[in-house]
Amino acid sequence: MRIIAGKAKGRVLVAPKAKVLRPTTDRVKESLFNILSVEGRRFLDLFAGAGSVGLEAASRGASRVLFVESNRACAQAIRANIERCGFLNMPAGEPGEGGVRDIEVIECPAERALRLLGHRGERFEVIFADPPYGEGAADAALRLVRSLGLLAPRGVFVVQHSVRDGIPARREGYRLEDSRRYGDTALSFLTLPETPEGEATQPGEQDRPDG
Repeated sequence: MRIIAGKAKGRVLVAPKAKVLRPTTDRVKESLFNILSVEGRRFLDLFAGAGSVGLEAASRGASRVLFVESNRACAQAIRANIERCGFLNMPAGEPGEGGVRDIEVIECPAERALRLLGHRGERFEVIFADPPYGEGAADAALRLVRSLGLLAPRGVFVVQHSVRDGIPARREGYRLEDSRRYGDTALSFLTLPETPEGEATQPGEQDRPDG
C-alpha cells in the first residue's frame, strides 16, 4: 500500500497481519480520487482497515479526516501511518473554543462510532465505506448516516462492495449517482435528495421509497 498523490505521495504504508484486512487496490483508489475532489472537504473513512483511503484524502488536501476501525491491529496501523505520512494530530480545543482535530481515529464498531459522531453534530462532505462483504454492514451504515444527518448537503457516500452484493440505495432513501466496476470490486456513489432549501432530506421529510 502506498500514497498515490499529494503531500505524502510515494509514502509506503504499514499493514497489520490481520485476516480482516482487505486493502483497497491502487487501481480502485486512483479511480476513486479521479472521480472525487476532496480538497477542503471533511472525509470519513468507515471500516478503515489500515487507513489507506483516508490517508490518501489527507494527502490530497481534505480539511478533516476521521477513521473508524474496530480491529485493534488495524487501528494501530492507522496511527502508525498517520505519523509515517507526517499528518500529526492537532490538539483538540476545549469545549466552546471551536478547536477540532484535523485527523482522528475512532477505535470501535462502526455503528457505535456513527452514533457518537451524530451526538457530536459532525457532518462530512465525503463518506467512504468498505464494509465486510455480504454481512449487511453497508445497509446499517447507510441507514444510520441518513438518520443521524452525517452526510452534508450535496455530500457523497461511496460504498466499496463486491459486484455480487447489491447496495440498497433506494430502499434507504439514497440516489445512485454512479457505479464503477473493477474486476470483482465495485464503487457505488450515493447522494441524498435535497429539499428546496438545499438541505439533505432526513427521515420523515419525504415518503420512504419502496423497498
